[in-house]
Amino acid sequence: MLAGEEIKQILYSVIEDIGKEKIQAEVTSSIELSQKYIDTIMRKSIRKIASESNDNKHDETVATLCESLLHFMLTICTLPSERKIQVKSDLLLDVIIPSLEDLKRKPDKSIIIKIIKERMELNKISELEFLQPNKENIWLISAKPLLATKYKTYSIFPNEYSNIIIDIDKFLKETGDKSFRFVH
Repeated sequence: MLAGEEIKQILYSVIEDIGKEKIQAEVTSSIELSQKYIDTIMRKSIRKIASESNDNKHDETVATLCESLLHFMLTICTLPSERKIQVKSDLLLDVIIPSLEDLKRKPDKSIIIKIIKERMELNKISELEFLQPNKENIWLISAKPLLATKYKTYSIFPNEYSNIIIDIDKFLKETGDKSFRFVH
């Protein structure tokens, strides 16, 4: 399996090939274009990863790629988020929209996003409910579809993941989020 840093290098080389400024300008002007760019970046990155590794942990590699791309897209779209929040010694939150403080005060106006890299992580998802009692606001991302889950899920194969930025933006608008956003 490729290390996280190697996956990021591949991702950012694909982003640079397309043009970071171009992506940012287009997505900032129309959030719907995030879907096109996520599809393109994922496809090209997965192709590069496949050519550079003999990966027997493909799902974990793809999940790491998704996480890195999500962080990039949240940043260029200036969507409010906090990332990698350690809640308990054994519970790490990958992404919180808009913030941990908002999650504590108004859980109905907050999302927890968990990237599933290994199947055994599914056993801990229910622990998120003590922070986010609204199960619809716990979103899971995985390489392959997750069956019989009570949470909103995004999978890479088949491609449902590319809608995530549009869905986050829609959620923030519906909940009346007024977080400060930088305009580029």
